[in-house]
Amino acid sequence: MSRNRKLFEEIVEPSNSTQGSLTDNASDGETSWLVIWLWILLGSLISLILVGGWTRLTDSGLSIIEWKPITGIIPPLNAEGWIVEFKKYKSIPEFKLVNFAITLEEFKFIYWWEWGHRQLARFIGIVWFVGLLVLWLKNKVPEKWTSYFFGVGLLGALQAFLGWWMVSSGLDGQVVDVFSYRLAIHLTMAFIILALIFWAILFHSENAVKLFESRRYRKQFSVNVLVALGFLCYVQLALGALVAGIDAGRGYNDWPLMNGNWIPDDLFDYEPFMTNFFENPGLVQFNHRITAYLLFFAVFLVWWINRRSPYYKIRKASNYLMIIVLAQMLLGIITVLYSAPLSLASLHQFTAILFILAFINLFFRTFYPVSQKINP
Repeated sequence: MSRNRKLFEEIVEPSNSTQGSLTDNASDGETSWLVIWLWILLGSLISLILVGGWTRLTDSGLSIIEWKPITGIIPPLNAEGWIVEFKKYKSIPEFKLVNFAITLEEFKFIYWWEWGHRQLARFIGIVWFVGLLVLWLKNKVPEKWTSYFFGVGLLGALQAFLGWWMVSSGLDGQVVDVFSYRLAIHLTMAFIILALIFWAILFHSENAVKLFESRRYRKQFSVNVLVALGFLCYVQLALGALVAGIDAGRGYNDWPLMNGNWIPDDLFDYEPFMTNFFENPGLVQFNHRITAYLLFFAVFLVWWINRRSPYYKIRKASNYLMIIVLAQMLLGIITVLYSAPLSLASLHQFTAILFILAFINLFFRTFYPVSQKINP
């Protein structure tokens, strides 16, 4: 007599050869090393984003006015070296117009923040290159994923260029800090790389066959809704970078009004007109607030729909996203009310990282709606 089957058990089980042909995952051993490498990359990138935020908020980003990919690893080693670096800093507008009273010891503080930011970026580049090379030589990179991981590295190289492109804008005398739109591009690219790495982690942490089978249950409408939500998420990230770039969070420190008005009367005072969207603190903060409201209600709508999803992982991922967006919005309000102190502004950025990770998790669970196991 044949054995009794469990409720909802798959009747037809794919053979080993079929599993290999249907999916791009590696074997369990290969996947474990791959996932470890990806987690190291992800953790390092999160640290880099946070250090970059502190570098901006402490006005440290222009303390090193040269881009030396190799020799820049070595900081000043003696008093003469520090004097040389300080002299270079004194030649830029930020020192002449803002930090003209800064001492050598104070300069060292901002220098170390920028130096640490650049070294962490170099470390990530090394981890990516060495890890991918070793995994590839040992045939532990799944088929069709080599180009994906290589593309992540190319984006990392582009990000390094964007970082210098951003810094260079503060050296030619046009602005005191850096162009806020360049900061926004630089930060947004970091979050794109973050999302790509986390997607790979989620994919290679799941059973390959189950992922393949789940595609038949995918609802394209739900996927399209999340694509639109993701676009809104990244718009909000860019707007947040603009706020940080011009210190717009330290003005209009009331809520829900802005200096007693629902709509400030100075939103378009700058000339030419388009500069208002990047340089006018009132309009930049107003746009960030409005997009935050839209994002909150969009997430709430997705959560409301998914609360009855038959897939436990989708419901759980939606709950995570809803909780984090609530925390992020509350923290944003508190940050504004207290004129964006360094600690709150940094925490606000950290929760933005958690928000993007939670969104990617929900998007992955929706794209691959794997059913929950039913225990006997």
